[in-house]
Amino acid sequence: MIPEKPPDPSIIGYIPPQSDNQGCTSTPRALETPLALTWRDIRTLSSVLYQLPKLFTPFTSKDPTDELSLNPRNIWYLCGLATVTALETLLCGLVLIAVTFLPGWLSMGVLVGAVGLIWGLCVPIRGPMVVESCAGLKEDCGNVRKGERWIFVNGVMVGNQGLRNNCDRLSKTFGRPITGIHNPTYGLLWDLLECLFQRSFAYDTYSTRYTYDYLKRSLTDPTVHKVVLIAHSQGGIIVSMALDLLFTDLSAENMAKLEVYTFGSAASHFNNPMRAIQTVTTPISTSPLPRNRSSKGVIRHIEHYVNGEDIVPQWGVLYNVRLTKTRYSGKVFIRKGATGHMFNQHYLNNMFPLDTTPQLRHGSNRPDAPNDFLDQAVRVDERTCRDREAFYYAAAAASAVESPVPCESSAPVSRNGGGSEVSDGVMSVSNGSGICVDELDEDDEGGVKRYRDGMTVRELSRLWKYLGGADPDMDGRQPLMN
Repeated sequence: MIPEKPPDPSIIGYIPPQSDNQGCTSTPRALETPLALTWRDIRTLSSVLYQLPKLFTPFTSKDPTDELSLNPRNIWYLCGLATVTALETLLCGLVLIAVTFLPGWLSMGVLVGAVGLIWGLCVPIRGPMVVESCAGLKEDCGNVRKGERWIFVNGVMVGNQGLRNNCDRLSKTFGRPITGIHNPTYGLLWDLLECLFQRSFAYDTYSTRYTYDYLKRSLTDPTVHKVVLIAHSQGGIIVSMALDLLFTDLSAENMAKLEVYTFGSAASHFNNPMRAIQTVTTPISTSPLPRNRSSKGVIRHIEHYVNGEDIVPQWGVLYNVRLTKTRYSGKVFIRKGATGHMFNQHYLNNMFPLDTTPQLRHGSNRPDAPNDFLDQAVRVDERTCRDREAFYYAAAAASAVESPVPCESSAPVSRNGGGSEVSDGVMSVSNGSGICVDELDEDDEGGVKRYRDGMTVRELSRLWKYLGGADPDMDGRQPLMN
């Protein structure tokens, strides 16, 4: 048997956004019971747990703001996190023994004592709930992009010092003031258990409620025309749950101000309601194949960036985006074979590295600077696309049987028996058994941008257009509203 070749880190995988114009997909909690979801999450996490050491590789770093930097200040910070994780693992075993062999009141005392000890040890690394950063900006924070709000939510195992470093790095990269919302850590084991409860039981932590409230105030502020939300790791779960709450409270016009970008997301779903649901009035069996009509989501831009060998997104975005019944909105960019989960060290340094040439007026990066990641041609995940199309057609056929007004298919079937095809904003990549769909953004005249072969990350991504203080909406118009 020929051994499988390891993934090539230079290959960028690409999963197009869902084109679910008939609303066939749902969140996992709408399809399964919390206990079933918990069991699925445990099985999925267990299947990739052997890759846990890859969270920290490559380890070496010369940048003092990187998470694993061995400068004196950071060593104490890392030792604190490691101590809390080791101690809580030990205490967890002690609590299990106490529950098994001691009377109920005594075992409860052991549990309360263990939780109190962990909470107390984490106090020095928690800090305030909000961090503001204007690192690298030459102007006063209040004078830079007054109509924009840039918000970041951190992931697992991040203390206040780590959040500060993340926000400073984002401010230097994108030339904007950054507001960091702290998702406090209580050690790796506690954070993982919290992720399980968040995903399976819709548990809104204090960080989720705080993020929801902060976003709501920003989106309803008449002086703000754009809110850019960035999340890492567990922050992806927090953001996805905060969005679920916002979709029920705010109008589509308010939500259209928002753009969402995640890195190494652990979220199990990502909602983005469609502006309209497409239907036809004639049975599918008798009607010609419909031409695809773009029906954008309320949030116009959602992008997910992933290291392919990172255990967290393997359990999160990479697993769930391939489930055809699950609503997971947004484009997904995957660095095949890349390891590491640290936000600064393993994601931003490789995807949006700081430019060392003379800086722009507003920041520490240039959007036109050469970049190995952005200039790499993508490889479309055709299997996921075919699975999605098969599910959409099956759902439409089932609806046609049950209802006199069935759903129409979300995209035309490629009739050329293979190859690729571009038609009405739809890219078809097929080997004869299915198609791959991706609806591109509208151009300035309201039309649909056309695809061409060999597209790069730079051509598909929007986030890079903000590098160094640049703005993809330079003409000054307000974001497209419903």
